[in-house]
Amino acid sequence: MSQSTRLRLPVALLVLGAALLWIASRVVWLDVVAFNDQSGEVRRALTGSQWQPALVAVALGALAAVAAVALVRGTGARVVGAVIALLGLATGAVLFSAVGGVDSGRVHSTVTGEEEFGRTNAGPGSTDAQAIPEWSEITEISTRPAGPALTGAGAAALLAAGAVPMIWPARRVKRDDRYVTPAARRQDRGTGESAVDTGTDLWQELDEGRDPTGDPGESGSRF
Repeated sequence: MSQSTRLRLPVALLVLGAALLWIASRVVWLDVVAFNDQSGEVRRALTGSQWQPALVAVALGALAAVAAVALVRGTGARVVGAVIALLGLATGAVLFSAVGGVDSGRVHSTVTGEEEFGRTNAGPGSTDAQAIPEWSEITEISTRPAGPALTGAGAAALLAAGAVPMIWPARRVKRDDRYVTPAARRQDRGTGESAVDTGTDLWQELDEGRDPTGDPGESGSRF
């Protein structure tokens, strides 16, 4: 896998995973029907962010990991990949808890405890006919598949984004010889090697006032 692919692929997967999780947090996961003797039957729809608040946090974490993937190399890239994979596993755990069964008690506390759903102190004479007081009974809960499906796809994208740098970490950037002095290049070659100077070395020697054809062991004569 090329160096550019090692960088671009996990970044693209991270952005994709974050987008999928954000969309999952906005769509409706549950339709709830509650009943009480004052307001009668009241219906509510729970979005992903209301039912699974961790989705937004994981999506933001995936976006933050984009910078780390782009900057870290070598062993550090493997560590970053492991953290991203853990984010994917955490998202999978959120999905498993959602599809494993809906807790009616948690649904009750959610629809009666959130301000956007209704005041918990609503009672007889309340002007808000759609309020859901704490003594309401949950009579029906139905699920929608879009949110869990998007969450599963986002978890898979994060796992893949973490696997790439763990298996194929980006290599460290080698020193560019264009920014190395002739003395450093001669030192890299070693004193025992007889390497031919490049054209850049010859011009550098001339600019410094030395004869490039002279004995390299001597300091050289100035023009």
